[in-house]
Amino acid sequence: MKKLCFILFCIMSLCSVQCNAQAAFFRGSTDADTIAVGQHFDYQLFLTVPKDYYVEWQQFDDTLSKSIDVIKVGDVTTKPVNNGDNVMMTRHLTLTSFDTGYVYVPEIVVTYSKSLRDSVRRKLYTNEYEIYVTTVAVDTTQTFRPIKDVMKQGITAKEVFPWAAVVMALALLAYLLYLNKNRAKNKEIVVAEKKKPAIPAIITARNKLNEIKINELWNSSKTKDYYTDLTDIAREYLEGQFEIDAVEMTTDEIMEAVNKLNLTTPIKEKLQETLIIADFVKFAKASPTTEQNKKSFSDINNFVEDSYVFFQEEEKKKEEKE
Repeated sequence: MKKLCFILFCIMSLCSVQCNAQAAFFRGSTDADTIAVGQHFDYQLFLTVPKDYYVEWQQFDDTLSKSIDVIKVGDVTTKPVNNGDNVMMTRHLTLTSFDTGYVYVPEIVVTYSKSLRDSVRRKLYTNEYEIYVTTVAVDTTQTFRPIKDVMKQGITAKEVFPWAAVVMALALLAYLLYLNKNRAKNKEIVVAEKKKPAIPAIITARNKLNEIKINELWNSSKTKDYYTDLTDIAREYLEGQFEIDAVEMTTDEIMEAVNKLNLTTPIKEKLQETLIIADFVKFAKASPTTEQNKKSFSDINNFVEDSYVFFQEEEKKKEEKE
């Protein structure tokens, strides 16, 4: 009986350790509880997740709320914890407020999943944080000074200028009327300048991808710049070819919009894999290999070409129905 109890205790302990290793925690904190109006203060974000989890941070704009402005967003730093089973990600925000009284730093969200391909995405939120914003202090020790009498001054250039401007405007108007009267006798036919046709999105995307290919930018040490350029090409192509506002969207929002185009799964996966890797490079400071960089280029290039062929086929079907 004692042996059985000991075995059960060991199993429960192992389960407890495993649960703790898989837990994810997210919090925000600051040392400031009172600031002067317009004063900057630091707000730290701490995220603890298992080391192999995929994390997508909230995109920060100029404001967190109508009362909290964002001055600066720091990079994500990562360090191992719990004997390397977990990692702690830290991010610093510099914030301020121009309201007075009690204001609140709102909830901030991160999305995470067990792996890149895991379709189950979970979210963690920080709590609201209360800050009291004071006005500029007034020195009440100084005595009030008497109101001075109005001082008379001579005519200044500032007073003369409006009248001079009116006279010049009337003279200019009379001159323009004179010119218009003379030109009315000999009217010329003005040919409207033809608008230059917009460059098709597929041509723009091909030209930019060809430039990356010629320079073999996948070998560059500036991995973040490389993936930024590569995904920007895909986003601009989606906007120009399929009217998807991808430039302002996150990876999940882009894929949700692309799914509505009824593209085949292999075509969509090429885009999704590169967007996810780019997020890891930009937000988690991942360092893909040169081969992975080259494959990402190939995936985006194939996505552009394959989706364009799909677009042409769909247009052809519409014409045949009409």
